[in-house]
Amino acid sequence: MLYHINLLPWRERQREEHRRRFIGLIVLGAIAALGLQWGIGQYYQYQQDQQQQRLDYLTHHISQLDKRIEAMKIAEQEHGRILERLKVVEGLQIGRNKTTEFMNLMPSVIPKGVYVDKIKMNDYEIEISGISDSTARLATMLDSMERSTKLLDVEMHSIVHGKARFGKEFQTFKVSFMFKEPLRKGGEQHG
Repeated sequence: MLYHINLLPWRERQREEHRRRFIGLIVLGAIAALGLQWGIGQYYQYQQDQQQQRLDYLTHHISQLDKRIEAMKIAEQEHGRILERLKVVEGLQIGRNKTTEFMNLMPSVIPKGVYVDKIKMNDYEIEISGISDSTARLATMLDSMERSTKLLDVEMHSIVHGKARFGKEFQTFKVSFMFKEPLRKGGEQHG
């Protein structure tokens, strides 16, 4: 039987050095692998943090825009209410001068000899009753009213002859018509 006898100690040292180098390389490889894995983990964590910051920024910006949109909706509703009030005020402003305009128009359509006793106004519907010293003057008044550009739907309801007033005989009459509504801005008629 052959025995292996190592007569040269340098071989033993060489083997031991190979074994140490091998173990060192394994440890170094394990450390490098762990370091590389840790570095990749840190990179992905950094990317995730960056993405989360972007998402937080966008979420914050979206919430600010939502608040602005809500404020704009409230402002739009208030604007609508103000416009409605302005329309009401404008309607009142337009109708405010109706009586003055009507009274300014009356002397041009009512001739001498016709006397108005009573005027009833219901918005733009007007009814007049009074007396006249002749039927011809009533016909002149009716003609003037029908020709007027500010009066519509002129109707004579009654003429009664022989009513005594002030010691004389007069004809009483009752006439109705529509006072033309003033034009609003934009050409619409108030209604």
